[in-house]
Amino acid sequence: MKRMDRIVDIHCHILPGLDDGSESLEESVEMLRIAEKSGITDIIATPHFKAGRHNPDPDTISGKIREVQREAQKRGISVNLYPGSEIFFFSELEEALQSHRICTLNHSPYVLIEFSPGEPYRSIRNALDQVLGMELFPIIAHVERYGCVLDDWQNAEALRDMGARLQINVSGITGRAGAKSRKLTGILLGRQLVGYIGTDAHGSRARTPDMRKCLKLLGRRYDAHYIEEIVCKNALELLEPQE
Repeated sequence: MKRMDRIVDIHCHILPGLDDGSESLEESVEMLRIAEKSGITDIIATPHFKAGRHNPDPDTISGKIREVQREAQKRGISVNLYPGSEIFFFSELEEALQSHRICTLNHSPYVLIEFSPGEPYRSIRNALDQVLGMELFPIIAHVERYGCVLDDWQNAEALRDMGARLQINVSGITGRAGAKSRKLTGILLGRQLVGYIGTDAHGSRARTPDMRKCLKLLGRRYDAHYIEEIVCKNALELLEPQE
């Protein structure tokens, strides 16, 4: 696989103390060091947003990014951080977005949406239809986790065709998420249904932001132009949103 100038991780829990990801500034900087060694140049930080919990607002997320970025630069780490959220879908999402309590991906019209693994296909479809009705572009987080897709990959294709975009985790490609998820990601990648790759990293010791093994596997199995799209080009739409 040819070397790419930029590799973008659109799903990462790297900001300290905001969710079940990084626990400290030091761990966040170490996660950035791991990411840089694996070739990642840009990361969208996506702390969890779940209704009924204490969630970080966009200003808090931006403040944490500045803090981590400053410390990383002191140590010669040049990975760029951008604000975002991983939103667990809830019925009052539109109101929360309108009141600026939720951070979209780099303030673009794209939102990273997750569901319970056992969520029925019809419920996911209805939820995404609501998001599309808000004139937003939903990206389904770690699509390889959902039972309705594991049981029938064509459900993923139907969700893509209705306007959603699909993100898969590095662990689904490498096999760390299990044989069934690995088989599914192979089907989705082979049919070029995937739009983005994410590490979904949560720390510096386990579930780290390391894409090296994933990129090697992708390079052996899939079209080089498609790989460049899902690890770089598509994500640049989020980093440099157009009018």
